[in-house]
Amino acid sequence: MKTLIAAFTLLLFCSTVSAQKTKVYTFAETLRGTLTPERTWWDVQRYELAIKPDYNGKSITGSNQIVYKVVGANNGKTRMQIDLQEPLIIDSILYNNKSKLKFEHAGSVWYAHVPEQKLSSTNNVTIFYHGKVHQAKRAPWDGGFIFTADSLGRPWMTVACQGLGASIWYPNKDHQSDEPNLGASLTITVPDTLVAVGNGRLVFKKNNKDRTTTYKYNVVN
Repeated sequence: MKTLIAAFTLLLFCSTVSAQKTKVYTFAETLRGTLTPERTWWDVQRYELAIKPDYNGKSITGSNQIVYKVVGANNGKTRMQIDLQEPLIIDSILYNNKSKLKFEHAGSVWYAHVPEQKLSSTNNVTIFYHGKVHQAKRAPWDGGFIFTADSLGRPWMTVACQGLGASIWYPNKDHQSDEPNLGASLTITVPDTLVAVGNGRLVFKKNNKDRTTTYKYNVVN
């Protein structure tokens, strides 16, 4: 029997909503909620997300490969908007699995400098990231990670992102208008004393030599 359990109700597609009608939005929130030119030229096809959460360190390390289709000319603009909320940090970005891209950010909005691409072509960027996670103060209304324990005192880690959006825990195009047409996969690696649960169908469970276990889930739209 497992001595610890980590439960992840990880919703890959979380919409950003607000219960406050008179809320004054920050510049970062405005960028995240707007269809900017750096967003509209590409359409998400699939997410391939892999993460390694750290319960004790209250942190996460991971990568997300975004497969996308070029749906509009970027008119010489070679920037691609990626959303990842602070305090998480992007370490590097690869284009089509080989070229390392330059990038910059303004708060929680990141811009990858991509080459010009042909209309209707399909390409991908892989984003590597890490950092301390945003902890929810009043879940699920304010969103973030929740660290608690079950009735037997075993660690229990979940994330709620309905209010803040999915970019609270992984890099993506965080806008309701663009969900991945071909779905997504979620791969979680945890110590072998823990169990990881994600939304979608379990594809495999693999025991690794370093005393970790990897779980992969697939979500189809």
